[in-house]
Amino acid sequence: ELCEKNKSSNATFMVVGHTDNVGTDEENMALGLARAKSVARILTSNGIAANRIQTSSKGKSEPVADNSTDQGRQQNRRVVITVNR
Repeated sequence: ELCEKNKSSNATFMVVGHTDNVGTDEENMALGLARAKSVARILTSNGIAANRIQTSSKGKSEPVADNSTDQGRQQNRRVVITVNR
């Protein structure tokens, strides 16, 4: 639905990967970036031009839940897509 709505627009996308706190800072930055790039590939395969997508990683630096529980760590492993119109 996101791609269909924005396929023919000039919207740009910021795709940011996040991780839990397991592993080193370097590992988490790389994992977050890999997550973001994976989502970016899905966007391009659904008609969004690659030059309209930027990817980055926040690693473990911006948790949304408590990393001391399995459920919290699961919530922190995510990708956030921001659409700029």
